[in-house]
Amino acid sequence: MKRLLAVAALLTLAGCAVTTQPAVAYRSPPPAPPPPPPVAEVTVSEDVDPSIGQPPAVEVEYAPPPMYYDPAPPPPFYGAVWTGGYWHWWNGEWVWARGRWVSPPSGGYLYTQPYYELRGGNVVYVAGFWRQPSVVFVPPPVGLYIQVEQPRPEYVGRYARPVGQAGVFVPAPPGSQRGVIVPAPVGTPPSVTASAPPVTRPGMVVRPGTSGVEVVAPAGVTRQGTPVQRQMSVDPRVSNGPPAVAAPPPPLRTPAASPAHAQPSGPGAPQAHPDGAPPVAPGGAAPQPSSPQRPNVGAQSPTTSPPAPARSSELKEPPAAQPPPAQVQPQPKSQSKVPPPKKTPPKPAKKPSPPGAHEKEKKD
Repeated sequence: MKRLLAVAALLTLAGCAVTTQPAVAYRSPPPAPPPPPPVAEVTVSEDVDPSIGQPPAVEVEYAPPPMYYDPAPPPPFYGAVWTGGYWHWWNGEWVWARGRWVSPPSGGYLYTQPYYELRGGNVVYVAGFWRQPSVVFVPPPVGLYIQVEQPRPEYVGRYARPVGQAGVFVPAPPGSQRGVIVPAPVGTPPSVTASAPPVTRPGMVVRPGTSGVEVVAPAGVTRQGTPVQRQMSVDPRVSNGPPAVAAPPPPLRTPAASPAHAQPSGPGAPQAHPDGAPPVAPGGAAPQPSSPQRPNVGAQSPTTSPPAPARSSELKEPPAAQPPPAQVQPQPKSQSKVPPPKKTPPKPAKKPSPPGAHEKEKKD
């Protein structure tokens, strides 16, 4: 009997299996990726003073943005030369060199347009400059070593690699796909494409024309999809008309927005624009002088506020002038003298009659 109980106990213990669940391990989430560098959304414009003599060339990995429509006003004086109106590389960014009329240096100097060339996948750029009539512009030789300049990190996101035929070019028309370039002859003003329709892919070219240059593009290159063949004048005094996509020039750089480590110095460096907007009040509008208040004639009380003015839609005809209400003056009391009452003199008192007088009067 004891053996049977022992065997039954062993069988019971063998059938009961105790299992333990593994402990739950809680892990912290992975760290968030670092935020991307800030992208500059507003391009500034500067007044770029052309240098006297050809400046050194620079090489950039990114193409200049599309052009802006910056027409030239009438020249302010005889002999003024129109400079600017193009993209200028300075301090790690493409800045818009605002067009303006300037006086050329003494000695018969001529203005040379900026130079853009797509070479080896990068942009070779030479800023506009003054040259003597006997000096001819020579593009940088192919074997010349040019150091590649990198844009600042905050401007990389708004530029694109150049796309198009290798060689000399000008920036694309306003509103075009970024990175697209337009082949053009040497010395072509970049403003000739500012009046052309925007393009979405390479195919537009600038070639010599009968009265300036000719902008040509086959069908399917422009945003509208229609072919283009238009004569453009290279004279800034002749307007080529507004483009299909017009955008205002970039805002001027304010002193607060200028980087502390990049102050303009020397020829070819951007200078502060002399024409600035007049200061305005903090509310956004200039303060208006207050007109003097006229005296409130005929008012009931000096503390009574005047009625609110009527709306402009209700002002049809001014009503006839009404005379002011007469003010009722309190009548003063009459100060006529009233005669005082007459005083009557008191009657004299009767003297007492001597005894026996009454009897005498009765007898009489």
